[in-house]
Amino acid sequence: MSEAAVAHEVDARMQTILKAVVVGARTQDPASRPGGEELSAAFAATGALEPPYDPEALCLLMEHSNSLRQNVDAYATNIDGFGHRFDPAVDFDADDADQRVADTIYLDRLAARDRGELPADTALQPTEDEVSARRRELQQLARIERARLEAFFDFCCFDHSFVDLRRRTRQDLEVTGNAFWEVLRDGRGDVARLVYVPSYSVRLMPLDLDPVEFEDRVRVSPVTFEAVTARRRLRRYVQVQGADRIYFKSFGDPRVVSRSSGRVFDDAEALMEADAADGPATEIVHFAIHSPRSPYGVPRWVGTLLSVLGSRQMEEVNFLYFENKSVPPLALLVSGGRLSDASVPRIERFIEENLKGKANFHKILILEAEGGSGAGDTTRAKIELRPLTDAQQHDALFQVYDERNIDKVGSAFRLPRLLRGESKDFNRATAESALRFAEDQVFQPERDEFDFLMNRQLLADMKIRFWRFRSQTPVTRDPERMTNMVEKLVRVGVLTPEEGRVLAGDIFNREFRKIGDDWTKRPITLTLAGIQTQQTDIDAGSRRSALLDSARSMLDLRGELDLEEQRITESRLALARRYLADEEPERVTVPSEEFDSWFTPPASGLRGSHCTPSSELDSVQFESDAEAADAP
Repeated sequence: MSEAAVAHEVDARMQTILKAVVVGARTQDPASRPGGEELSAAFAATGALEPPYDPEALCLLMEHSNSLRQNVDAYATNIDGFGHRFDPAVDFDADDADQRVADTIYLDRLAARDRGELPADTALQPTEDEVSARRRELQQLARIERARLEAFFDFCCFDHSFVDLRRRTRQDLEVTGNAFWEVLRDGRGDVARLVYVPSYSVRLMPLDLDPVEFEDRVRVSPVTFEAVTARRRLRRYVQVQGADRIYFKSFGDPRVVSRSSGRVFDDAEALMEADAADGPATEIVHFAIHSPRSPYGVPRWVGTLLSVLGSRQMEEVNFLYFENKSVPPLALLVSGGRLSDASVPRIERFIEENLKGKANFHKILILEAEGGSGAGDTTRAKIELRPLTDAQQHDALFQVYDERNIDKVGSAFRLPRLLRGESKDFNRATAESALRFAEDQVFQPERDEFDFLMNRQLLADMKIRFWRFRSQTPVTRDPERMTNMVEKLVRVGVLTPEEGRVLAGDIFNREFRKIGDDWTKRPITLTLAGIQTQQTDIDAGSRRSALLDSARSMLDLRGELDLEEQRITESRLALARRYLADEEPERVTVPSEEFDSWFTPPASGLRGSHCTPSSELDSVQFESDAEAADAP
């Protein structure tokens, strides 16, 4: 049995059944076939494009390589193994939530006016009441959408979790350069299930000659999408398992495509009339490592293919040494005579039967010789034991060559040795630097690319508006040191408790529940000072509202004071002009005692006892009796 046949037999025994069983009548039946079955030459008959490298051969190389598995597992674990979370498009608990909602309303109205759905004289900027009402509405819709998202990702796969689906996808993507999901929809046309499809069993069909008109969703505001019509050349996919061939269409393709023949029909009724046993093709999502010369993806390690093959050959040579070892550790030499005619075949048989193999590792070779026929010491037989260990192989061959090959494969993945399972020559500083480099330069860009595809394709098709899919990251920092740092910054007032909780969420890699109290938004030192002086803000919301009302009243009072000051200034200016226009002012003589009482403050604090308005006295000059006597 050939090596490929043995590998197929082992894989068939270990293969997990991947066939999806649809629960419920509204969900489509999966058309993909499980992996582990023989592929035939039917791909050529379907007209599918030939991949640059045989995907099945690449899978076998990964199984037989001593360096590929650890690199692929490191990618799958660090990129896709930590789950995901949903970040809000608009944080309604933030301080600038009203401004974000106002911007959303403005952008929605602007887009509606550009489409001609809003009169030109309608105000684009919303009022405060409109913002408050819209905010309450969006908050309710966001809560409903969050529950819908969590329910979908908890049950989007039949017999495994979404994290396991991502890990399988990553393994296929790194081994063959391609990965595929089959997307099942319910009776309403909504996405219901995601099914893993083995990448080596799928081929790409050529692009269709005629462009297809389809509906795309474009974001016009943080929480609003607009449906636009576009034209694009799409392709179909085919999966061959044994004698069966199944066709798929691209994700988002609105056409009705036959599952068994790949033909395009006008509608589902025409498909059923052509073949009642046929059905519409399901959609498939294609992930690929980009190659400029092929629509297929190409694995990133294919440049080190000879290193992978060379390491495998080296392993086989070292393994065969234990089965075919032919150098004995010790030889017994008999001299002073000659070998008989029967000694040569006896020695050959002894080496073949009693020395080769690990069971005969310490056996001794005995050589016999006949003594000479003459007299004297020259005819005496002599026995000598001579070790032959110098001629034996003491260690595996090509160790430096194999180490270089492993480093070449690791460099193709851009992974440090620590993540490939080699922990020698590492200390804490170098280990943290290596992990930080891999996280920043390798893993996070791959997560961002996957998150973009999820948000741009899957969540947009599901009409998700308020949430963004985001992959979780591992904690590459020292949690104890980060905890102490956050605690000190919060204690001295550099960070607010709310900001400290955000950083704590990154430390523990989980999302903490938001606390809406105002004390979380101000430094803890101010809060503690308020508690010590018994000035704790119990009802912060009502106090804030009262403060705003007081501020508005003060502004209104300031406006009234400005108007009164302007009126007084104008009246004094008019009085001055009238005073200058008079040639001689009117003089009134007042007794000295009365005149002095006007400038002596009484006990009540008033200037005098009279209540004559100042505006009536400005045109009259008063003088005492003494001043009147001195006057000419």
